Amino acid sequence: MVAHHISMIAVQAETGRLTTEGLPLAGAERFLAIGDTARTALTEMRRLLGVLREDAGPADVPERRPQPGIEQLVELVDEARDASGAALRLIVDGAMRPVGPGVELTAYRIVQEALTNARRHAPGAAVDIELRYVRDALILRVRDKGPGQRVTAEGPGAGHGLLGMRERAAMAGGELRAGPAGVGGFLIEATFPAPSREQAA
Repeated sequence: MVAHHISMIAVQAETGRLTTEGLPLAGAERFLAIGDTARTALTEMRRLLGVLREDAGPADVPERRPQPGIEQLVELVDEARDASGAALRLIVDGAMRPVGPGVELTAYRIVQEALTNARRHAPGAAVDIELRYVRDALILRVRDKGPGQRVTAEGPGAGHGLLGMRERAAMAGGELRAGPAGVGGFLIEATFPAPSREQAA
C-alpha cells in the first residue's frame, strides 16, 4: 500500500508536468525532481523489504490489518478517481458471490496495479473496471481508453508491473492476459476459477 501511494506521487508529478499549461522551465524541473525522488524511494523500499523478508522469522511478524478484497474496490476506485481526475467506472456483471480470500486479494492488487499503470501510461484516460461473475469463474477486466501502447511483460525492458500481476494471478489459480484492446486502449484481463455453490456441492 505504501509503495502504491509513492507510485501515485510519481505519477501525479509527471501528470502535472505534462498537463500544466504555461509551466516555466523551473517548474517542470521541480516536477521532474519530485518524480525522480519518488521513484528512488520505491527502489530503496523494495531493497529494504527484501532485507526484512530475509531476516524476519515467524515470531517477528507483527499484527496486521485484514487484507483488502473485492468489497474494498469501491474505495480504491474512488481514491484513484480523486487522484487522477479521470473518469473511472466499476462495473459488476452477475450475482456477486464469495470467491475465496486469495482470489479476492489478488483481484484487488491487480486492479490497484492496473490503475497505477493507467495513470503512468495513459494519464487522464477513462478506465473501466469490470467484475464479471459467470457460472464457474470470476473474470476481471481493466481497460483504459488511452493510446494502447504499453511495454508488456514479454517485451524488452519490461518492468515488474505486468509480470507481477501475471504471477499473482497464477498463484491464485488463474491466468492473466494483457495487451492493446481491440476497440482501443489497453486491456488487462484475469480469469479465476470461482465455482458457483451448485457446482461446489
